[in-house]
Amino acid sequence: MRIYIRHMHKAIAIGDLDRAGRIGIAAYRVANTHERRVLETYLGPNAAHMAGLAPKP
Repeated sequence: MRIYIRHMHKAIAIGDLDRAGRIGIAAYRVANTHERRVLETYLGPNAAHMAGLAPKP
């Protein structure tokens, strides 16, 4: 998971927020509960919805 976060940091540093978001969403899909909490600090509370993992209303 650290590799995903490292690449997200690099993308953010160069201003490529779209790429950082795509990396984070891909990581969220394979992350465990603890890792998802960490990713949510970057992606926000709608991370599960953006990753397609939230139940539909």
